[in-house]
Amino acid sequence: MNFMLMITTAFIMAALFYVTNVFEDSNVYSMRKKALKLFRKNRENSYRFYMTLEKYIAQNNVWSYNAFENDDITFSEFLEAFKEKHHIEYSHEEEMKLTGSKLSRKQVEDFLIKLDYQYEFIAAVESSIQFDAYMFKKQLTA
Repeated sequence: MNFMLMITTAFIMAALFYVTNVFEDSNVYSMRKKALKLFRKNRENSYRFYMTLEKYIAQNNVWSYNAFENDDITFSEFLEAFKEKHHIEYSHEEEMKLTGSKLSRKQVEDFLIKLDYQYEFIAAVESSIQFDAYMFKKQLTA
């Protein structure tokens, strides 16, 4: 009788361990899926912003103008730095980290935090950049 109880207990523990791992794996999988979707959305938004900004700079010939009202960085400098940042953060290697390798729950959570930060950065930069021609004229008279 005691032996049957031990076998039953061992079986239940093994089943619980298996169910816990399966649940954890499916949870990490859905988090990874969310991270990959956000990564691709951020990459698209970053590229769209870069192309829009480059077009705006070229059309208005404001390469040497300050990109931000309270900063000395020019549009040319900012565009180059943003392009480099885009190529690093949204490289094929970064995407492969999400799709190709086995990631722990913590790694996926960290990736999601990083992606949220990147999204907020793009939104903040878009709202901070001076797209108003009046501000460029104001820089000329200063």
